[in-house]
This record gives sequence, structure tokens and C-alpha cells, in this order.
Amino acid sequence: MKRLIDRVLPTGAWRCAFFIVIAVGISAAGQLPTTPGLVLGAATTLVASGYCLLNFWRCREAHCIISGTGWAALGLFETAELAVGHSLIHRNEGAVFIAILVIAAAFEAYWRTRHGTNAVRATGSYQS
Repeated sequence: MKRLIDRVLPTGAWRCAFFIVIAVGISAAGQLPTTPGLVLGAATTLVASGYCLLNFWRCREAHCIISGTGWAALGLFETAELAVGHSLIHRNEGAVFIAILVIAAAFEAYWRTRHGTNAVRATGSYQS
């Protein structure tokens, strides 16, 4: 499975393009009318979440566990907002997305300082 994930996850210039598309999607979602904005926001958020969760499973990078699960929760929340027909947080989903990213980066900085690596290992061995 890990070899398949290695083929699926974008690398190099494709990774940069992937994250540009995510940034544009999150930015554009807040500018669209409510329903299309929530659809774009939820789709973009869930794709970003999927990337991070797969990357965490593959590489164990500390930030990915926070961003992957946080964005999955946000994506499900946006999907629930679609079901009720309006934003429950006054169209601030993009700000929540960025807040999750900041928390994930802070967690990784903490983890790296504490363990000397950005990899989270279940075995208790924290070597790069």
C-alpha cells in the first residue's frame, strides 16, 4: 500500500502545484455565494485532509496528524453546513482552515524540539 501511496501523492513541482490549488480553492470558497462556496470549501478541505492523512500514514510527519484530522473535521462540518443550507460560522471556514494549519505547524515545531525529529513513531523510537 505504501508504494501505491508514493505514486499517488504529488511530489516535487506537482506538490507545489497541489498546494497552490488548495490555497486558491480555500481563498475562492469565501468569495463565492454560500452554497457553491461551501461545496468548494468542503471539497478542497477534504482533499487537503486526505493528502495529510495519507502523508502521515506514509511518512509520520507530526504536522500531518493535526492538519489531517483537523481538516477532516472541518470538511465534515462544511458538509453539515451544506445540509442546513448556510454557514454556521459566518463564512469563516477559510480562517479555520488556516488556524488548523498554524496549530499543526506549531505542534510539529514542538515535536521536533522535544524529540529531535518531525516524525511521530509508535514504537517510541524517535530517530529520523
